[in-house]
Amino acid sequence: MTKYAPLASFLRRQKRSEVNLTFREIERIVGGILPKAAAVDGWWRADPSGPLGPQHIAFADAGFIAEPQMRAEIVRFVRKDAAGPVPGTEQAGDRDQAT
Repeated sequence: MTKYAPLASFLRRQKRSEVNLTFREIERIVGGILPKAAAVDGWWRADPSGPLGPQHIAFADAGFIAEPQMRAEIVRFVRKDAAGPVPGTEQAGDRDQAT
């Protein structure tokens, strides 16, 4: 089990398409302190050209993307089907159908 598996479990149980969590709430959910890198927008947003971190895998597996609001130390998790496809994650067939 990864550090962020409890976050994935929490998000899976949500009925809403959007969930706002403070950094402190996320720390309570995962049972530990977020790394200093979590204070950087890019830590939450998956770079389609780079590797996914364990935090990306956790909320992606739960069906969410993260939209951080760094000044407020809040992360808005949006259900992927409500937000549309995540850039870089569509399959080749999906791109063909979209054009």
